[in-house]
Amino acid sequence: MNSSSAEIETQDTAESAEINLVMDHIGRMLKRVESTPSSGHCIYRVPKNIRKINEEAYTPRVVSIGPFHYGNERLQSMEVHKLSYLEKLIQRENMRLVDYVRLIKQQEEEIRQCYAETIEFESHIFVTMILIDAGFIIELLLRFRLPEIGEQDEPLLYKPWLINDIHHDLILLENQLPFFVLKAFFKLTFDSYPEFPSLLEVTLYFFIKYNSQNKIPNSEVRHFTDLVRALHLPSKRLPQNVGEFKILCSATELHEAGVKFEVGSSRCLLDINFSNGVLRIPCFDLEDNTVSLIRNLMALEVCHYPHDFYIIDYIILMDYLINTSKDVDLLIQNGIFRNRLADSSAVATFFNNLCTHITLSDSYNFNYSRLCDSLNRYHKVSWHKWKAIFKRDYFGSPWRIASTIAAVIFLVLTSIQTICSVLSLQGVKLV
Repeated sequence: MNSSSAEIETQDTAESAEINLVMDHIGRMLKRVESTPSSGHCIYRVPKNIRKINEEAYTPRVVSIGPFHYGNERLQSMEVHKLSYLEKLIQRENMRLVDYVRLIKQQEEEIRQCYAETIEFESHIFVTMILIDAGFIIELLLRFRLPEIGEQDEPLLYKPWLINDIHHDLILLENQLPFFVLKAFFKLTFDSYPEFPSLLEVTLYFFIKYNSQNKIPNSEVRHFTDLVRALHLPSKRLPQNVGEFKILCSATELHEAGVKFEVGSSRCLLDINFSNGVLRIPCFDLEDNTVSLIRNLMALEVCHYPHDFYIIDYIILMDYLINTSKDVDLLIQNGIFRNRLADSSAVATFFNNLCTHITLSDSYNFNYSRLCDSLNRYHKVSWHKWKAIFKRDYFGSPWRIASTIAAVIFLVLTSIQTICSVLSLQGVKLV
């Protein structure tokens, strides 16, 4: 009896210990969830179903920034340059390393909350990583804006292929630091130099090719990907037409229905308008980094701006306009695309694949609804199509114009001759 009681007591003790272990584990998990409110997230891993379509577009080529690609062996060669840049920045400004460590340490929890998943790094590793990356970025921006402060044997900026890859890597959604970290780092370093360019100024200079509107963002940017998106947005919200979105005809079909395509004068890529039978679309440069740029801006909108699709709406519109290489050729001929990627078929494939796995909500409001409705109504008017066919068949080229004019003159002369012959037979004297 005593032996049985002892066994039961041992089993109960073991079971209690296991229950306590599970409860402790779940408690720690819940604590982590509570300590990272989703409202603070702004840096995300690209959703797997989107990422797998084009892994290369979301992956750093030469430099890792932040925790998501930290320690990647393929990117280790840049770590030496990052440390060198940090050292030069500190030495040139006569700063103390301990001040930067203290700064990042004070912001550690806020920085961690910016990432949309729990960062398991120990504190000293996390703080070291953020400090090195922030120092590298600021020194890079300064050398790009003020080349005279760099070294004669500058290792990065004077290699076009390398600075192109760095540009690429610094706009990736998974490869970001919170902008407030850079601001605090910059302020600590240059607060005593009021005449010095601001962080926003040197940052905009670095990303100048994305700032065709010469914009200064009027809201707080969260990181570089967010900044580049803000530079592409229109100054005022596009007019919406709430209701069911109707499928739009392709560019070739619209052209056959009489729609003319012209390059829009607006510097905002998203500023597309249609009036008097003319669809005006701003010029879009298709180059090496365009694929990564667009895909990462779309990923940011999916993760952080689910009710503010601007880039995604633009791509949806272009996806409808472009079905085949003929549609691309039409846009190239009218100066709307400057294609430096590949052939027209590759461009069509690029646009047609961008929206794969992009899910739209039932309450989704499309920014180009009114534009699409206007184009669809224009397409339905038969007269527009007949007029377009007449112009194409009889006035589509100088030879056709000449032939048409000659045919009209011949017809008029023949008619005159016929009338004269009839009148002559009837004995009418012609003066």
